[in-house]
Amino acid sequence: ACGKKVTNLEVTVQDFHYDSLTYTVPAGGEVKLTLINNDPEEHEFAIMKLGTSVTPPFGDKDEGNIFWELDGVGANSSKSDTFTAPTEPGEYEVICGLEGHIEKGMVAKLIVK
Repeated sequence: ACGKKVTNLEVTVQDFHYDSLTYTVPAGGEVKLTLINNDPEEHEFAIMKLGTSVTPPFGDKDEGNIFWELDGVGANSSKSDTFTAPTEPGEYEVICGLEGHIEKGMVAKLIVK
């Protein structure tokens, strides 16, 4: 840690929904994401590249469009990881790429500014 400010982003998942529709982070900033999963199934938090979005179902066509993801967050557990936010401001789609989860409503936006 070379004195860089880290933005802590805490996201809770319940009933196949993220706890907000939008999450805001500073462009190019370090972000520590903690995903708290209160569901009886695994989830993930995948940020898509600017200008890309997923047309369900999520598949191989979408893998290359992922900017960063925190995956493998097991049922009733939490997991953290740190990433560097995109430097380009805008709205980035966030999804859970596990089968059927987008369809149930696991979609949000990461607003970079």
